[in-house]
Amino acid sequence: MSYHFVTGDFQPQKVFLPDKEYGLALDALVKGCADVLLTRGEGASLRILLGKRKVEPQPDWWFVGGRTRPGDTPAEGAARNVKRELGLAIETRRFVHVNTYSFVWNYRQQAPSTNGTADASTVFELPLTQAEADGLGPAKFDKNEYADAAWVGPLDILEGDYHPALQQAVRDLLAQRAYRDLRNVAGGPPAAVARCARRFVAWKEAAPLRACKVRFVDGSYQFVGTDGARVPRPTKAAPGLTRPPLFALRDVAFYASIAAVAFMAGRRSK
Repeated sequence: MSYHFVTGDFQPQKVFLPDKEYGLALDALVKGCADVLLTRGEGASLRILLGKRKVEPQPDWWFVGGRTRPGDTPAEGAARNVKRELGLAIETRRFVHVNTYSFVWNYRQQAPSTNGTADASTVFELPLTQAEADGLGPAKFDKNEYADAAWVGPLDILEGDYHPALQQAVRDLLAQRAYRDLRNVAGGPPAAVARCARRFVAWKEAAPLRACKVRFVDGSYQFVGTDGARVPRPTKAAPGLTRPPLFALRDVAFYASIAAVAFMAGRRSK
């Protein structure tokens, strides 16, 4: 979950910055964002709504979202962005925190574009009802900002040529869902608890890297080493999905058993 602390009687100020002043602010500050993975379905039917942006700083497949305002909780910022982008009015309690990420971009929309920009993004999952999801598609997205939109399976994102930050958010989303399943079976059959614990630990340990540098060249991501030379895309097996090995991580069963015991002990102590 995300946390929000207010000290004193803070009052947000409604200030509009012209492009020149906003560009200077981008040079000096890291802006806070709230981005959202909208989802439909469960298990093998799980799909994630992505928009293909056509403006900087990320003219490719990406989250729905954008910057937050001073005073917003992260979930309030996410709800405002979903309403602005897709016209959906969603209560903040439905947004499930996934993780927080740091982005640094070479380009931005505001001049001078090559000054780039930096974001601190809190990412949420928003599980949609069937009726809500059925109404979403490319036509719902602003044609000035988006070239396309699609419902994409998590395995397709993890195995495809997508931004590594988006891929990591999908891993973290699946870890969050695995933890939800673990909570639901707590106190149940030990085999079910162990199975859910193994999946949770496997997803938590599935990240191939903690930081990286990429270049977006001719519609494809090129990973770059510390010397500036191109390097292969880092890979690690996706646990519990169809094509990769089920549990390719070393000692995952051992750590999962510890997690299951600790989780059950914590539940009994409450």
